[in-house]
Amino acid sequence: MIDFVVGLGLFLLALVVVRRWGWAWGVVGVWLNLLWFIYQNELGQGWLFYMRGVGLAFVLAAGYRQYGLAWALLPWPLLVVGRFEMQTLWPYFPAWGEGLMLGAVFYLLVGLFKRP
Repeated sequence: MIDFVVGLGLFLLALVVVRRWGWAWGVVGVWLNLLWFIYQNELGQGWLFYMRGVGLAFVLAAGYRQYGLAWALLPWPLLVVGRFEMQTLWPYFPAWGEGLMLGAVFYLLVGLFKRP
């Protein structure tokens, strides 16, 4: 539950930065991704929740045509920490797939209730 609150807080912080200072979503997304990674490593539940959160945010960014933000939300901090050794990172990619599916469900539900 606390991960959801922290994720929502990071999103609101990013929204304030974009609205107040006019930064692009792609630039804010890099920092948002890095902060989410640091939180999940230090205080959160680890790399699995990081991958789920990044997958969810990636699909929502791509769905709402924020392509710079979608590129910024790829799991690059995990690849850097893992020294680009894919054989050690393969167990975490199914969690990213779960996040992508959650993002798709959320995107479809929002579109379902949105009136034209």
